[in-house]
Amino acid sequence: MNTIHSEYALGGSKHEYARLIRQAEFLKPMTRRVFQDAGIRPGMRVLDVGSGVGDVCMLLSEMVGPTGNVIGLEQDAGAVKFAEERMCAGRFRNILFVLSEFSQYVPDAPPDAVVGRSVLLYQADPATALAKVANHLRPGGIVAFMEPWLMPPQGPDSPTKRIVSCIVETLRRSGVQIDLGPRLHKVFASAGLPHPNMRFEAVMDSQDESPLYELVADSFVSLLPKAIEYGIAAPGEFDAGSIPGQLRGAMNAVGYAAMLLPTVSAWCRTAQA
Repeated sequence: MNTIHSEYALGGSKHEYARLIRQAEFLKPMTRRVFQDAGIRPGMRVLDVGSGVGDVCMLLSEMVGPTGNVIGLEQDAGAVKFAEERMCAGRFRNILFVLSEFSQYVPDAPPDAVVGRSVLLYQADPATALAKVANHLRPGGIVAFMEPWLMPPQGPDSPTKRIVSCIVETLRRSGVQIDLGPRLHKVFASAGLPHPNMRFEAVMDSQDESPLYELVADSFVSLLPKAIEYGIAAPGEFDAGSIPGQLRGAMNAVGYAAMLLPTVSAWCRTAQA
């Protein structure tokens, strides 16, 4: 069965929101470097599309400072509510979260930058979605996006390969463009944007007890109901508690360090008026 669905397979549970927060901590240094290289500076007005539970917005809030402001655009009402609670708890005063889809949002004033992390891969037409939000930019504005490259596992069959295959195939069946990362330059071009600078990075950890194994397992737990619904996994096939150990054993057997979410980043400036 190769049916492609159009839904967010990871869901909107408290478990998933907590997983996103943990994942964001690992991705924060990489994200900051990309935004700095793209030109995000104090005093800017930045639009973060697909803001989720608010981690990118909070990083941007630090980068633009009290003279700048950040708008988080998200279509999951539960995520917006959760992000607003975190914003208040963290006393962030320059963030506004907006419940809206890409195609329906019109800003009050042109932003200086439009950014996003792991959001375009969920769009049926990433270039059209990107073009719509980029059109709101002021002349010479910044566009910076980070998208994962979700590669199906290679090598002989094993329990670990089965786990990773389930993750990648469930995302693909749900409509995720799993290889969007290395195609970001084409997305930018189709959106009418200049040729972007690009970078490929991944978070890696050589510690035997790396928390990355637990994070991958948590991703699997979030996806498992959809994997079962799509017929990719069978009920009772997996013991979630044993997955970190299986992943750790498999990586140790080949001498690899743990790795999280290989990511391609692309950024550019639009033309001056």
